[in-house]
Amino acid sequence: MVSRFWWGHEEGKRGMAWVSWKAMGRPKAMGGLEFRDFENFNLALLGKQARRLAIDTDCLWVRLMKAKYYPNDNFMTASMGHAPSYTCRGIVEARAMLEKGLRRRIGDGLETKVWGHAWIPGTQTGRVISPCVEGGENMCVAELLDSNGGGWNRGHLAEVFLAFELERVLSIRVSPNRPKDAWYWGLERDGFYTVRSGLLIR
Repeated sequence: MVSRFWWGHEEGKRGMAWVSWKAMGRPKAMGGLEFRDFENFNLALLGKQARRLAIDTDCLWVRLMKAKYYPNDNFMTASMGHAPSYTCRGIVEARAMLEKGLRRRIGDGLETKVWGHAWIPGTQTGRVISPCVEGGENMCVAELLDSNGGGWNRGHLAEVFLAFELERVLSIRVSPNRPKDAWYWGLERDGFYTVRSGLLIR
């Protein structure tokens, strides 16, 4: 429809597309017209629902989706089965985009894997760069915390992380109340997903 508006001349006849849609979608500084990529825009919209499935686990419709499609798993790692609905397939497709921006907020550290989740601040991917220690594939962040509730176990951190990454870990404030770990959106200061930031990450 949009293409016909720009290139169509007579009803029932297809007009000549003088410039590709991809070129028209480029930023103006690069010679384009900043037309919206509708496929990416649709995925960014679906990202809002994917974010709710990943984070708002107490919401009724999220619980219903979990019961139907992944009763024994979580949304970020689950397979949607053999015959998911059209809507569900679209949301799962948006999950790959969501994974690039989601980060773990450290609470008690029990549900965040040191080398399996994105939780390091100040990096593009949020993932640990330091080499995995022997037998540490499933190590949880909880093992790096002081058992007396005093924050990080600096001695253990020094054994696990490279010096530059150690400083990033120490910059994470740990609550003495030790709430559960939680997901947040790393591209917004308030931690909430927006379509605008979803478009940027693609």
